Amino acid sequence: PLDVLREIERNHQDVPVGNVYGKRREYILRLYGKFKTPEELSNLYIKENLRLGDVARVYFGEDEERSLARFNGKRAVALLVFKQAKVNTVKVIDEIKSRMSFFKSLLPPDVKLDYTFDASVYIKESIRSAFEEIIIGVLLTAFTVYLFLGNLRLTLVPVFAIPVTILGTIFFLHQFGYSLNTVTLLSLAVAVGIVIDDAIVVMESIHRRREEGLTPFEAGVRGTRIVMFALLASTSVLIVVFLPVLFLKGVLGTFLKNFALTLIIAIGLSYLVAITFTPSVTVRLISQKPRENFFMKIYGKFENAFDRTLKFSLDHKALVFLLSLVFVFLSVYLFPKVRKEFVPHVDEGRFMVRIRMPVGTSFEIVKEKAEEVEKILLKNPYVAKVGMVVGEGVGGAGVHTGLFFVYLKDRSQRPHQRVIMSQVREELSKVKNVKVSVEPPHGIGTSAGRTTDIQYIVKGDRIEVLKKIAKSMEEYFSKVEGFRDVDTSLELNAPYVKIRVKRDKLSHLGVSVEDLGLTLSLLFGKYRVGTYELGSESYDFYVKAEEDFVREIENLKKVYVRAKNGNLVPITELIDYSVEAGPFGLTRYNRQYSFVFYANLEGIDLETARSLVEEWLRKNLPFGYTYDTAGRVKEFKRAFSGFVLSLIMSLIGVYMILSSLFESLKHPFTVILMAPLSALGVLGFLYLTDTSLNVSSYFGIILLVGIIVRDAVLFIERIIQLRSEGYGVREAILEARRERLRPILMTTVTVISALLPVALGLTAGSEQRKPLAIAVIGGIVSGLPLSLFLLPVIYELLEKEKR
Repeated sequence: PLDVLREIERNHQDVPVGNVYGKRREYILRLYGKFKTPEELSNLYIKENLRLGDVARVYFGEDEERSLARFNGKRAVALLVFKQAKVNTVKVIDEIKSRMSFFKSLLPPDVKLDYTFDASVYIKESIRSAFEEIIIGVLLTAFTVYLFLGNLRLTLVPVFAIPVTILGTIFFLHQFGYSLNTVTLLSLAVAVGIVIDDAIVVMESIHRRREEGLTPFEAGVRGTRIVMFALLASTSVLIVVFLPVLFLKGVLGTFLKNFALTLIIAIGLSYLVAITFTPSVTVRLISQKPRENFFMKIYGKFENAFDRTLKFSLDHKALVFLLSLVFVFLSVYLFPKVRKEFVPHVDEGRFMVRIRMPVGTSFEIVKEKAEEVEKILLKNPYVAKVGMVVGEGVGGAGVHTGLFFVYLKDRSQRPHQRVIMSQVREELSKVKNVKVSVEPPHGIGTSAGRTTDIQYIVKGDRIEVLKKIAKSMEEYFSKVEGFRDVDTSLELNAPYVKIRVKRDKLSHLGVSVEDLGLTLSLLFGKYRVGTYELGSESYDFYVKAEEDFVREIENLKKVYVRAKNGNLVPITELIDYSVEAGPFGLTRYNRQYSFVFYANLEGIDLETARSLVEEWLRKNLPFGYTYDTAGRVKEFKRAFSGFVLSLIMSLIGVYMILSSLFESLKHPFTVILMAPLSALGVLGFLYLTDTSLNVSSYFGIILLVGIIVRDAVLFIERIIQLRSEGYGVREAILEARRERLRPILMTTVTVISALLPVALGLTAGSEQRKPLAIAVIGGIVSGLPLSLFLLPVIYELLEKEKR
């Protein structure tokens, strides 16, 4: 074999050989010695009277089949298209589709061009759904305002304030380089209920002054002046609550930064609109005293009942404190019962199926098993398209792995994606000798290309010990309820032929190890000699043995090498070989041998699974062997710590802002005490709706803190203002209640109205938005009613101690 290789390498060359320097012109000398056709190469003389064509088959053709792509049961060529960073996904896909129409016209009739997955479909559906939720939220908000004020003309004031603020927010987002995506649209849906609040407070204050008999202009001036400081304080509180979120790192920071920035811009603009646009329009529309409607009469009775309850609470402070403590303890009780995960599982209409067979499985067997899996997927009534790639280059260097891209039918024709994934997992478990993993499509928190729910890296010094740990983990968690597709990245049973050289004989015969390796590589591998040019294309030029020759290990006995005396020596006289099992590939993590533990979850939340895995690792890992989290688990832990830190920083920021505005250290503390009261509603609503505590609900909690504190600021600011005017403690509390209860209830109900369509979760992509809405609505339902009683109780108690 080496004789053949050396003759080919010496005679298949295009090389520059020098220059000719003439008096008038210079020339470059270039030698063209590459073979132009397979026939020309076949005529190359290896020895005297021995041509290459006499000992080899020379041809131009396809490489050996080591990979396969199929689409909907037919052979295919797969093309994966990835967009560049900061490029609009929908725009790129629309452009690709327009080009596809052109290429289809160039193809033969029996060749089809289609796509397995279109990411823009889900994005477009999510954006359309978000717009629908925003519109429904605006209508519900307008209806709420009408019920409280009983004046259709006045209802238009806050309704017009919404588009002014939203459009202004979109303008600034564009200036900062942000796009309208599912995250920013969710924040705009939330902003609908928040930006209208400032307008409602101003308008209600003017409305109340008008009820007291002032002229429209006087009512506008006095009403705006009374609430301006309270609005400044509440706006500052909301902005400060979201500021720490802008500095979060990792996936959580990426997700929430756009969200927080959008809300900060919207809140700032809503304050400007409330003190400029709202008073000027309200004064012109409130030309006469409003008439009471049916709801306003009911609300009047509610206020009287609330007054009696408030007086009772002020006289029985211990009962209010006891009820507040009950709320807090119930929250602590519910916390471990609520499911916890990193991000909710979104129905994108697609998922992936990974298959893996034992290392060493032939490609023919891999193809048979892959086609068996493909048939099962195509038989599923909810599956629209199936793309398949198996063999080399799919999840590793071997041919024993495969990957399926499953695209589902429209949401209206099927159940949730998770249900179908569970069905597919059950059906594929019947395929023998194939390890299957049904995985979600998204890449949030991936490791080594896998998107499983659970990923842990176990590391240590000895690969044999890691092998035992991996086997024990796989056996144990395969039996644990809720764990599915349990697997590890460790593949140590790859069959291989171990070849050992006989150095004494090598030295005696003058054969080098390099000669042995090159000879075996020529026959049993693919040795690249160079390139073969055909027109403008360049193809790899390989030397290798015939396919039948490399099928049997015993053909090693037919291999010869040339000794230094020129004689041919059987290679088996120079080597010993044996068939053994060893590692297919080794990975290192932090300079230690390692493997990754994978698992998907079904019927169990991420926090519970994390606790089970880490408990097992702590009990079973030998001394010197450690583990690290990866993928979703790593991002989940980072998200929780980031959430706690941002929440603490938000509360500190709120305290500092209120201390400077109120010029007091105790009143801001009173306001912040209202925040824990909402925990029961958050956890209770999440538990009752079987919604997890995740990144989305984390931000809902931060948003909720701002809302609860804002309402408390509106209440206590008026109490402090009335006290400065000479009112007694209880008189100030009751008068502040009379003036601020209605705007507080109106702003609260408008937030709930704006988030109600989101909380119902009936549209595409709602899984991401729903936890936030449920957390906010639940927190308001539990936190606001009790805070309206606890706040004046604490205030009166502190003022009496002061006296």
